Amino acid sequence: MVNKMNLVALGDGVYIVQQGTIVEVLEPKEYGQDSIQWQHGRVFEVSEKKRRRVRAVNKEI
Repeated sequence: MVNKMNLVALGDGVYIVQQGTIVEVLEPKEYGQDSIQWQHGRVFEVSEKKRRRVRAVNKEI
């Protein structure tokens, strides 16, 4: 059984755990998408996409 006190101490994010050890931490982003690829029951690759919002600026010509 997982100890919830330990999870609270870790904070927000995605944690990849292999054989009881955290091997990768994906930090939260304001915008974006993370994709995890699995191979033989283990995480093989993580693809991270980051989006950036562009705000329109009103200019007088």
